[in-house]
Amino acid sequence: MSIQLRRRDVVAFGSLALLSPWVGGVARAEEALFGAAAAGVRLASLGYIEETETLGSLRKLPRAVRNPAAARLADGAGTVVPAHTLPLGDTELIGRPLRLTVHGLYPGAALRGAARQQLPLAVDLDVLFPAPEPAVSEAPVPYYAWSFRRRPGWNPSPPVSFVFPVDWSAFPELAVRVIPANGGAPVVMRVRFTLDDEAGLPRLRRGVYLVGLVPDAWRNGMDLAELAATAPASRLSLLLSIDSEPLAE
Repeated sequence: MSIQLRRRDVVAFGSLALLSPWVGGVARAEEALFGAAAAGVRLASLGYIEETETLGSLRKLPRAVRNPAAARLADGAGTVVPAHTLPLGDTELIGRPLRLTVHGLYPGAALRGAARQQLPLAVDLDVLFPAPEPAVSEAPVPYYAWSFRRRPGWNPSPPVSFVFPVDWSAFPELAVRVIPANGGAPVVMRVRFTLDDEAGLPRLRRGVYLVGLVPDAWRNGMDLAELAATAPASRLSLLLSIDSEPLAE
């Protein structure tokens, strides 16, 4: 499959994913979309920016988060920690819909100058919604949330915000597909949020996450200002915020 696959082409093939059996996540659906090279689905690695649960708005992030090299976070903030090492998730989010916002590639320094040549050729982020009729099919419904193409022209999706319905049995699950800068085989990763102490899974809470674009990107923490200044390719991420949504009256 061409590495220049457009996002609308992926959407066109979306029915293939829905027709594929759901075995251990999105593995077979990804094979249908990207071929045998995607058979080895990896666990996606997420970081969490500490203290962002205290921010007033998570749909329009402050400059201190968007560009920490040019502004300072409040005292006690400014560190990215592996999201799977957080304490138990926030149970107050249960019973309320979640507002997920994908802000784009991060950090900003990776998008400028020579660093751009280290960016992947393509990135796709899907959010997997629970099956609307489990009695008919347990296959989740993929929402094609965000994409990026570096070739043939610079083409990132704009920020996108949407609502995910959460209950005790359904949590957001992410599927990430990345075609590396060298044009190699797609790297396919997935991960599900959890409230419990499930090993390796990010805890669900209000705040700002970094969805790594390489496996193990956030095995270890890092100072946010250092990340913004150095923009290592191994830490390139998507900026994702999660907030509770008011209940409809």
